[in-house]
Amino acid sequence: MMRARALLLLLGLGLAAAANAAAPVDSLQVLGVDGRLKRWVYETEPWPLEPGNRLADGDRVELEAGALLRLRYAHFLDLAVAGPARLAVYAFDVPQGEKRSTRLVLRLDQGQLLIDGRFQFGRCADLVLGLPEASLPLPVDARCILDVEQGRSRFYLPVSPVASGLALAASLSGTALLADASARPAAVPGLAPALFKALDAPVRLFVIARDFDQDLGQWPRPAVLGPLLAERLGRIPGVELVDGSGSTAYAYEANNALKTGDDLWLKELGRRLGARWVLAGNDVSLTPPQEGAPSRRAVIGQAEVRLLEVEAGAGGQELVSEAANTRVARAGRALELASRQAQEAAADQVAGYLDWSLRQLLAGQAHAPGVLKLVMENATPEAVQALRSRLSAMDSVTRFFRRSYAQKTISFDLLLRQDEAALDAQWAALASGGWRFKALESGPGLRRYKALPPR
Repeated sequence: MMRARALLLLLGLGLAAAANAAAPVDSLQVLGVDGRLKRWVYETEPWPLEPGNRLADGDRVELEAGALLRLRYAHFLDLAVAGPARLAVYAFDVPQGEKRSTRLVLRLDQGQLLIDGRFQFGRCADLVLGLPEASLPLPVDARCILDVEQGRSRFYLPVSPVASGLALAASLSGTALLADASARPAAVPGLAPALFKALDAPVRLFVIARDFDQDLGQWPRPAVLGPLLAERLGRIPGVELVDGSGSTAYAYEANNALKTGDDLWLKELGRRLGARWVLAGNDVSLTPPQEGAPSRRAVIGQAEVRLLEVEAGAGGQELVSEAANTRVARAGRALELASRQAQEAAADQVAGYLDWSLRQLLAGQAHAPGVLKLVMENATPEAVQALRSRLSAMDSVTRFFRRSYAQKTISFDLLLRQDEAALDAQWAALASGGWRFKALESGPGLRRYKALPPR
């Protein structure tokens, strides 16, 4: 049944991906409608408003008490309006050199507006908020609630956990939204609980991955990477897996797109399934050229995954890219068994990386904190090998590169997956057998050690 459904869905993806080229943002997409509301389009007769519709230039909407209208601008900025409310949408062209872009104005005369820029990640939203007192551009990456009543506007910042319904009074300072100095977390009378619930809505994720044994030229059965990612990532609070995640039926049909990195095809598949993000992966095992009998060789597992925003054309970003490499000794076993073990080890390692990355994204943090410099004195060949092994075992480090080596002092650049505090905690938790590393004077962005031989 799943395979038949996958086939039916995938038949039209090639044409759909080509047809959905990135278009200018000139409207607000309707995600959901709850309660009673009315919509007008330059007319006196109300029009229906349903999920999938768009609010464009000239649209006006009135919400009755208890109604909720959920909207999305572009693919990264979520909005929700709680009734009773009155709003209107206007659009006008803005010259930008030889090109012209469309700027939207969302005018709110009455009601409560939730702005959720958690997944904006610093990108510009050409959307202006029209209020009774003034018009202003939306603050970047803001998560706030705006209450407009009797010609006055008030901003509030929800307090984590958002399910508590607590908020801080806030004010605009330039383009930034800051909590008032005297503000304390409190339940604000009249703020709609539905807005806090919308802030806590899960992100729909579609997982699709392929496995391949390069030595045997076949797919392992049962599948490895897709089911493991779906099982592990589905436990993360704030993630809702789309039906079919980890399915081999979809993976078989998407084999070429996964192998060649056809992002448009994969994102269109995710959009058809109702996902916001698509996680695409490959897990390959192979035996590299080595000396010795085949039964004594090692098998390498290579897993790589990419988290994509579901957006037509080139508008969506690649939010996460992770890779894991493992090495398993064949030790006289059948090649099929050693290959599967290598694939499982690589899949488990990359799933651990993704767990942390997804949690950071759900908190509104898009990128790794940065690069750290590590310097080690008394860098004998044995000490350098011990340091490399230690860094390779740390999930907080994505990659590391040797930068210099002189007078028994070596330096590395560490590309961090997590922040420096997580790095220090992981470093301290590793077993101290063998070579020891004495901490020297360090600082932000720099760690210095002296290698001490085993006792």
